[in-house]
Amino acid sequence: MKLPPLNALRAFECAARTGSFSAAGAELGVSSAAVSMQVKNLEDWLGLKLFTRRANQVRLTDAGRDYYQKAAISLAEIASFTEALTEGGTRRPLVISATPALAQLWLPERLKNFAEVRPDVPVRLRIEDDRIDLEAEGIDARLTYGGEHPEHRTQPLFNDRLVPVGADPQMDIRTAPLVEVSWGETISSVPGWRQYFVQHGITRDGTAAAVTGQSVPSVVALVQAGLGIALLPEQVVGGEIRAGRLHRLDGPALEMPRPYVLVTAHYKSRSRRLRTLAEVLGVR
Repeated sequence: MKLPPLNALRAFECAARTGSFSAAGAELGVSSAAVSMQVKNLEDWLGLKLFTRRANQVRLTDAGRDYYQKAAISLAEIASFTEALTEGGTRRPLVISATPALAQLWLPERLKNFAEVRPDVPVRLRIEDDRIDLEAEGIDARLTYGGEHPEHRTQPLFNDRLVPVGADPQMDIRTAPLVEVSWGETISSVPGWRQYFVQHGITRDGTAAAVTGQSVPSVVALVQAGLGIALLPEQVVGGEIRAGRLHRLDGPALEMPRPYVLVTAHYKSRSRRLRTLAEVLGVR
């Protein structure tokens, strides 16, 4: 069986996937020159030109594109089988990254269920809003709102809707002070109070927020302190509503444009730990 050099193949796959020798080098922990040399070794071994090189840019040739599609699948299968084979005898933590809203308000109860099913698997939870590189950060699973993740496997968790909530069930959405969530650039598609009132034809004197919080958990705290009412994702804050710490106010709901999702690397699709996590999280 005639096989190409594995290091050269890994360098090629990474460069083709990231579109850059520099990015590939950063992921592999080597210089861009080392990646370029490995790719050249593979091209010499195959007798084919895999990339066209122009200044600081590289682009796959037709042959390179065909070879990448097959090489990526093969390397992913090797990684997946290795993950499945070795995870049973290790106590390596399952590293989960989640947005503040999911990590603090929605995930804890489900992680408790995961611990009951897989007590042998330690979990490390990271909380972050920004888009992150799963491979570079050593993250097994990312829970976030919407977004495009073409390089990874994305599974929908649930669709949510925004509902008005307050500390007092008698608060009126037409007169109470407004508290707003600053969703940030990565999930700026989430509508706020202004869109809510316009879409539902509700009239009030002003739609400017009295207070703005940088995350859903911070806004929950502001509302519970009596600073006003907020428009929050119903399923995410469902535990607070059921416990009576927040009250669902009289007023219509507004569908959120994208689902919350579970993001994992394609090559980890055979991981028993991740399959169990997906089941516990209720992946559709």
